[in-house]
Amino acid sequence: MNGETAKKALLIKLVAMDVDGVLTDGKTYCQPDGSHIVAFDVHDGSGIKYLGRAGLQTAFISGRDVRAVRHRAETLGVDEVVQGAKNKLPAYRDVRDAMGRDDEEVCYIGDDLTDLPVLRQVGLSAAVHDARPELRREADLVTDAPGGAGAVRELAEYILKTQGEWVSIIERYRP
Repeated sequence: MNGETAKKALLIKLVAMDVDGVLTDGKTYCQPDGSHIVAFDVHDGSGIKYLGRAGLQTAFISGRDVRAVRHRAETLGVDEVVQGAKNKLPAYRDVRDAMGRDDEEVCYIGDDLTDLPVLRQVGLSAAVHDARPELRREADLVTDAPGGAGAVRELAEYILKTQGEWVSIIERYRP
């Protein structure tokens, strides 16, 4: 990461993220009853928990409305969840305003074209490794990990290390 990216990361107070293709690998399994099964990476979940422990807010902004996403958010203590957001920019602005944040204080990570307007608005923009090329070109940070395989954890660690909070996270696990 370059110095400009680190300067942006120092200001972050809210990490917002897409769900499909970021917290998941983008695959969804439809049951005969119409319900969906999605898989979440436990490392991403830990990253979200660590952000919360360090006092940062978190939010999910998803284009689909899936019960499992709400459950996952509740399990992880995610502060805001917006589902069914076909146009993510107004949804992002609602979350930002509800959380009392300015754009410079927000990091957003996405993977597809619907995320591009939000990426252009926030203080620190991130794309997962397997995001569409348009996002990767415009993002301040592109993860080494693909969506659904630790990309959010990687972003969380970067922000926490840059802000000097990672040491306190690690201390919890020392004997």
